[in-house]
Amino acid sequence: MHQATHGAKAYLEEHGGIVKNARVVDDGNLVTAAGITSGLELGLWLVGRELGSDAATGVEAMLEYEARGTVWQAN
Repeated sequence: MHQATHGAKAYLEEHGGIVKNARVVDDGNLVTAAGITSGLELGLWLVGRELGSDAATGVEAMLEYEARGTVWQAN
């Protein structure tokens, strides 16, 4: 079992996964995240994607957390 994020990335690549160097990966149908605070990053990304950047900024202020991770998005 791979416990570290880097170990998980290597494991995924070894098994055919396409790994992106980003905290949040959004391919349109599937959205994933990596890291300790990635749940916050993922949630803020989804709020912004679905409700707009003003809504995401409002949630950031409410949570007292500023999204700062890299997001990879499919075209």
